[in-house]
Amino acid sequence: MKPRIVSKVSLDPAKNLFVALETESGETFEYIYREANGLRWDSALRAIHAYEPQRWEPSELLRHVAATLRSAFGEDLQFREDTLWEGVPLQLQEQLRSALPTASGTTSRPKSQRSEA
Repeated sequence: MKPRIVSKVSLDPAKNLFVALETESGETFEYIYREANGLRWDSALRAIHAYEPQRWEPSELLRHVAATLRSAFGEDLQFREDTLWEGVPLQLQEQLRSALPTASGTTSRPKSQRSEA
């Protein structure tokens, strides 16, 4: 499986989770909706999000995004130490980080200095 790095995780004021991915120039996931599982691509944010966010707890949504990328695109979603966090409380960062491996293959603890929450 090809690794896919999470570049940024953001939580908007309405508590909608956006998972921004590291992508090559011109690469998008605009057709992820074809999987018919409630995910959409936001081209402005270059992030995957839920069509109906109220259906999902953030950690469930992140695992759902990871499972979709694995099954539909053959990619493993991973955090890196420098993943950015915007509007995500530290406790939720910990939950989300524990849901996925880091790029080095291990889970990591969030670093408050990287948090923008």
